[in-house]
Amino acid sequence: MSVLAPQAPSATHRRHRVPAMMPALDAPHRGVKAEPFRAWIRQLMSDTGLPWRVLARAAGVSSAIVFALLRGHDGHPATTLPAADAERLFRLDHRRLAYLRQEPANPQHARMLLWSLAMAGCSNHQLAEFSGLDLLAIRTLMAGEAAWCSRLQLLRTEAACEVWGIDPQVALRDKAPASRFDR
Repeated sequence: MSVLAPQAPSATHRRHRVPAMMPALDAPHRGVKAEPFRAWIRQLMSDTGLPWRVLARAAGVSSAIVFALLRGHDGHPATTLPAADAERLFRLDHRRLAYLRQEPANPQHARMLLWSLAMAGCSNHQLAEFSGLDLLAIRTLMAGEAAWCSRLQLLRTEAACEVWGIDPQVALRDKAPASRFDR
């Protein structure tokens, strides 16, 4: 074998190849090229109709990272992305979003966030638009009754809180109006 000829990858190596979009994640502090992830987030936004803040929350990435990825500073999108955030964005796909649509969330958390938004001035129709919950579920939750909501609906409500200047973590720490079952 010549020193100049590259060694052929083994069959095992070929089967477990990482797609070109996914960087080598041996050092999570290193940056990776942002363009494939920017395209991926835009594709997910187009396919699902979900805002970028919801996708950031679904991926477990800060909204600031996704904002920098899409819009950047002074209109120049970020050229690199932290490897750990890139991995989280890479793992977000249509199957994960479909799972979040069916995974149950804590209705007490939804109630607290909905109340925070309502106290900030959101109407029930705006709450329905932001959260993806129907008006009956919103009225039921806010009245302290039990209602089912999905993890994706909760993430949408958290993203709406962020847009309205409400820190969802602070809202969840505050005591929400007691539900019928807590009294």
